[in-house]
Amino acid sequence: MENFELTAAEAEVAMSADLLLLKNRVMGKVVDMMGAIHRGLEETQAHHAFAFEPAWLQQSAKISKGEQYRQLPWVMLDFPRYFSGKDVFAFRTMFWWGHYFSSTLHLAGKVKERFLDTIADNQSVLAANGFQVYLGDDPWEHDFEGGNYKPIGNISLADWRLVTDRHDFLKIAKPFSLAQWGEVKNEVVAAYAALLALLDNKG
Repeated sequence: MENFELTAAEAEVAMSADLLLLKNRVMGKVVDMMGAIHRGLEETQAHHAFAFEPAWLQQSAKISKGEQYRQLPWVMLDFPRYFSGKDVFAFRTMFWWGHYFSSTLHLAGKVKERFLDTIADNQSVLAANGFQVYLGDDPWEHDFEGGNYKPIGNISLADWRLVTDRHDFLKIAKPFSLAQWGEVKNEVVAAYAALLALLDNKG
C-alpha cells in the first residue's frame, strides 16, 4: 500500500504559504537581476569592440526559468545567443537554487574552430581569471558537480590541448557563490569582458 503520510518537516512546509511566497519573490528578483546583467553585458566596452559576425547578434537576449534542473528552480540568461545547427556562440548566465550563479561561454562547430587556437594559446590567461573548462560529453549540462568542470589552472599544458580538441564544442565557465549576491552583476560582466578580450586576441 502506498504511503501518503507526511514527515514532520514535509507537513510544516505543506501547511505554510510563506515559504512559496518567499521563493516566488526571490525568483522575481533573480529575473530582474538577469535583466540588469543583460544590460551590463550589452553596454560594456568589450561587447561594442568585439568583432561579432552579424548573425551572432540577430537573436535577442532570452531569459528563461524553470523548476526542475536537478529538481531545483533555475533562471537563465542567454546573451549573446547564436544557435544555428552545430554552430554556437553563446554566453549563458544561470542561477541555480541553493547552489550558485554561473556564466558559461559556449562555442561549437565552425565558431569553435575559429577561436580554438586563441583559446589553446591562452590557458594561462583563462587560469588567472579563475575560469573552468567543461570535461563532460553533454553540452547541455550546466552544473559543476560530479567532475563536470575542472579549474583551467589545474590542467597541464599537454592536457589542455587535448581537452580543447576533444569535442566539436567547448564550454568555459565560472561559478559565483550566492553569498556574492550583490556583486554578481559586476562579476559576470567582468568575466564576459575578459573572455571577449581573449577571443579578440587582446587577453
